[in-house]
Amino acid sequence: MEERTASVELDPLLLPFVEAIDEAAAGACLEDLLAHASPTIKKIVSRNEDDYQESLQQIIKALWQCRDNPRQYAIGDLQRYVAVTASHVTRRHWRAERPAYHALRESLRHTLRSDARFALWEGTGREWLCGLAASREIQQTSSSRLAQLMQQPLAYDEAILPGRDAQRVAQAELLDAIFAWLGHAISFDALTKIVFALRRIEESTPIPNSDDEDARSWIDTTPDNEPRPDKEAEWRQFLEKLWSEIEQLPPLQRIAYLLNFTAGNGSLEIFWAYGVASLRRIGETVMLTNEQFARAWAEDEALSEQAKRLTGYDQKFALLWRCLPLNDQTIARLIGTERQKVINLRKAAGDRLARRLAVFNPKA
Repeated sequence: MEERTASVELDPLLLPFVEAIDEAAAGACLEDLLAHASPTIKKIVSRNEDDYQESLQQIIKALWQCRDNPRQYAIGDLQRYVAVTASHVTRRHWRAERPAYHALRESLRHTLRSDARFALWEGTGREWLCGLAASREIQQTSSSRLAQLMQQPLAYDEAILPGRDAQRVAQAELLDAIFAWLGHAISFDALTKIVFALRRIEESTPIPNSDDEDARSWIDTTPDNEPRPDKEAEWRQFLEKLWSEIEQLPPLQRIAYLLNFTAGNGSLEIFWAYGVASLRRIGETVMLTNEQFARAWAEDEALSEQAKRLTGYDQKFALLWRCLPLNDQTIARLIGTERQKVINLRKAAGDRLARRLAVFNPKA
């Protein structure tokens, strides 16, 4: 059995299960794995038993596939795989139950990204923040005004848009007015709820509770890897072309771009999920030095202790993989520069990739 897993990028937690000598031993190992996965699933699906059971069944199926054929169905990070699976199940159900709410979220994302006045970025702890582009450098994300607006949004529409109707103004105009009135950035989740209320959009099901920000962040930031079947081959072609262009970026641009890869609210896992680039290939493309690895977890004592036991490059990158995406300050420390330089490097990389991909025809 060891020969089947010798060169497979497999989470060490899975080795006893995959290498178990018979089904009975594998079943016992599976129970341990599910006990490990259960708290993460429950955290993400909250108290929805149907979502919990569906997530569990999908994970069980994936684990047996991994045992039967670890080369084809390898799971490199069990904890992340569990979280992504549960978030997909929950997000799919939320979208089905609250179509107007999620349609608004997608519309807001597009406006925030396409209008130069605004910015959408990842803050600490996986929370997505948004605001006027200039507010990105300001740390404040809460205020008494925001608290009041969240409690009674309709009581402040006249203050935000004096003499205008929040239901009729263009979305960009409404966002500009909200951010100007608040004077600081806010979470994307908060903005969605505010706009949902000010627009007087009605939904038969209440907006989901976001008390657990970590669970919400998984649902909002993990990519939906279920494209229509007729689009899957085209999507894989695009990812292959994108990856080939990423590999040609200058070294520092590659680091800044890949270690904070959040394109489309996705993650680097999408390249692995579609078989475009393995974890080892991604690590080789980033190509960090031992000193840079040490800087990456210099401020995290637990990770530093864990890293001391690692010797090979692949092992070190696998540990870093679990922390991705890194924030700009961490990347700046890693490459020995300033945060703004990291932002500039990633922008330059994005601009170059956009130019190179602009002429890409996936059907050619």
